[in-house]
Order: sequence, then C-alpha cells, then structure tokens
Amino acid sequence: ATKVTLVSFHPEFLRWRGLPENVLTGSVVQSYRDLSAFQQSHDHMLCSATVLEMSNAMFGRRRIKVRFHDDQKKEQYVPTDWIKTVDNDIGSPLPDNAMHQAPYPTVHLIRNDDLATVRVRDVSRVKRMNTQKMMKLGWEGVLLAAAAAKDR
Repeated sequence: ATKVTLVSFHPEFLRWRGLPENVLTGSVVQSYRDLSAFQQSHDHMLCSATVLEMSNAMFGRRRIKVRFHDDQKKEQYVPTDWIKTVDNDIGSPLPDNAMHQAPYPTVHLIRNDDLATVRVRDVSRVKRMNTQKMMKLGWEGVLLAAAAAKDR
C-alpha cells in the first residue's frame, strides 16, 4: 500500500496569526514548551517566559524566541499560537496564510515515496523563501498579486 501525505488548501484558510499588539520584545507571557518534534507540552505545562525575538529569517513571524523562567532558563522558538496572554488576546492574521488558500477547497495527495527523494534542507529553504516573500508582500501585496493572476 502506498502511503500519502495530505496537504489542504481552502479559500478561507486562516491558521497563522501574529502576536497581539501589546506583546513586544521583553514582554512576559505564558507559553507551552516544545518537547520534541514540534509537539507542545500539556496544558498544565504552561510556563512563564520572556519574549526575546519576534521575527527571524527562518520562521518569519510564525515562531518567536522566548526564554523560560524556570531553573534551566532554556531558550526556544515556539509557534505564536502557543503564546497565552493574560487577556487571551490574539494577533491579526499573517500574510503567510495566503500560501494555503485556493479558490476552491483542494487536497493535494503527495506520495511519501516522492517526498523521500527530497532533501530536508531543500524543503526548509523553500519554506523559508516563501515565508520571506509573504512577509515582504504583506496582505496588500498578496491581494494585488491574486487580482493580477485572476486577470490573466
């Protein structure tokens, strides 16, 4: 049996958000820890942390760097949706969401055998370049590019 990976696209895809406006470098927040393989700690493991960096070339604004306040003072990049504020505020949507939007709901089936031939470093490079392009374009640029493509 061939195994596949499903990648979904939707006209209203909206997963990634920035931080709330009141969260800045130096802010103290509550965050889950990245235990391993991008799995968050359980709800009771929410820990106090200081925001060290709010954007970087590797992750754009989808992950931020924090230093946890426990005995280890460990620094980690965590997804912005793992950050909890006192008011449970959420940030505005990031332009990165446009990468998973399509005019109609669509699912791409990618054979895992095909993925096995791709080097992880190449996939990371493409993701990084796409994130940088989305950050540079912003929502206005994304909307203009979509309108231009529709006119062709």
